[in-house]
Amino acid sequence: MLYGATVTCCGNAGSPDLPTNVYPFILRGVTLIGIDSQNCPMPTRLKVWQKIAGDWKLDNLEQLTTEIPLEGLNDRIQMVLDRTHRGRTVVRLPD
Repeated sequence: MLYGATVTCCGNAGSPDLPTNVYPFILRGVTLIGIDSQNCPMPTRLKVWQKIAGDWKLDNLEQLTTEIPLEGLNDRIQMVLDRTHRGRTVVRLPD
């Protein structure tokens, strides 16, 4: 983290634990911001979704995305719980 940085945190699929101490935050003047997307008002969500689909869209999203069949979902969920999952997963449902 750079001095004066802001770290955002959302979700707790693996656990609510944050295995660190406050020293990196205090010594570098870092702010930790929690994101509560569940209670976010719909107008705000729409603005953010428009940004994600436009100005903020990642150029390499295809490289970060893996498509799996429904049968592979248990293994992927275990990866999330083990904190080894990276990127975005699309689950292909049967016809």
